[in-house]
Amino acid sequence: MAGSILCTSVAVSYAWMYVEQKKLLHEFETHKPTDGILTKLSIPRIGLRAVVIEGTSSRSLLLGPGHMTGSAIPGSNGNSVIAGHRDTFFRHLPRVKTGDAIFIFRSGKRFHYAVVEKKVVQANDISVLRASKGNQLTELTLITCYPACFIGPAPQRLIILAKLVGY
Repeated sequence: MAGSILCTSVAVSYAWMYVEQKKLLHEFETHKPTDGILTKLSIPRIGLRAVVIEGTSSRSLLLGPGHMTGSAIPGSNGNSVIAGHRDTFFRHLPRVKTGDAIFIFRSGKRFHYAVVEKKVVQANDISVLRASKGNQLTELTLITCYPACFIGPAPQRLIILAKLVGY
C-alpha cells in the first residue's frame, strides 16, 4: 500500500511538471519576442528544450531548470548559472561533451554557447558560481547533482561551463 502511494505521488508530480513545462513552452512561443519575460534553454545533443524558471527553490526546480538569482541574466554579460534536477530536465546532462552547442532564447534573440569544460565538484564547492573575469565575457554554467543514478542526496555536482560564441 505504501509503495503504491509513493509511486502514485511521484507519477502525479512528474505529470504536473510535464504539463506546466508544456504550458510555459507554449507561452514562450506565443509571447512577443521582445518582452524578455521568458528564457528558453535548448541543448540539441540531449534533446532538451525547456523554459528556464527564475530562482532555484524546490518549487521552481520542479517546473524547470532554474536561473540562480544574483547571477547574470541568461544572454547578458557575466556568468549566468542555471541549475536543474538530475532526474528531470538535466537527467541527460552527463552526455554533453566539450564543443557541444547550447542555445539560450531570450527577448527575441538567440545566444549560441559552446561547451568548454565539463567537471565534477564537491557539493560545497561554490567556486563555479563566481562572476566572469572581465565585464565583456559571457558564460553559462549548468549545474546538476552527480552521479545521476545515486540514491539519496548526491555528494557531488556536475558542472557544464559554456562560453558565448555567437548570436
